[in-house]
Amino acid sequence: MKSNLSGEFAVVNPWLVRDLKARRLWDPVMVNDLKYFDGSVVPIDRIPTELKQKYACAFEIDSRWLIEAASRRQKWIDQAQSLNLYLAEPSGAKLDKLYKLAWVRGLKTTYYLRTLGATHVEKTTAENTHVAVTPAGEAPQAGACSILDPDCEACQ
Repeated sequence: MKSNLSGEFAVVNPWLVRDLKARRLWDPVMVNDLKYFDGSVVPIDRIPTELKQKYACAFEIDSRWLIEAASRRQKWIDQAQSLNLYLAEPSGAKLDKLYKLAWVRGLKTTYYLRTLGATHVEKTTAENTHVAVTPAGEAPQAGACSILDPDCEACQ
């Protein structure tokens, strides 16, 4: 979906439609699947792997590859390029690693960091949900972070 001052409207990828029609996969079920998965072809089982790779959404491409490609282009650009980074599930650790990689590879700047909106997050489930388990009748203890924990978001 694309939105502007005129409203929201669907944007169709004509090359994806062409490739799906060539494989006889373009039908009302496919249209509904694409709508349900917000245009992503990855979760649709009947789409071949080569099409999933060819038509991956920006959030499905590893941002490290975007930085690597930009670092190779940077050599031929006088000033700088506007590189957007896309993270489906951002975290302090991921951001730290990405921006350090961009710096090490010699990028002069990055532009926007794009993340998925709250409506996309609502469709997913958390894999690492931490729940305090206590003996019956006791109140859960507040957790404390440790600077020695490399996965602690607060200690980045």
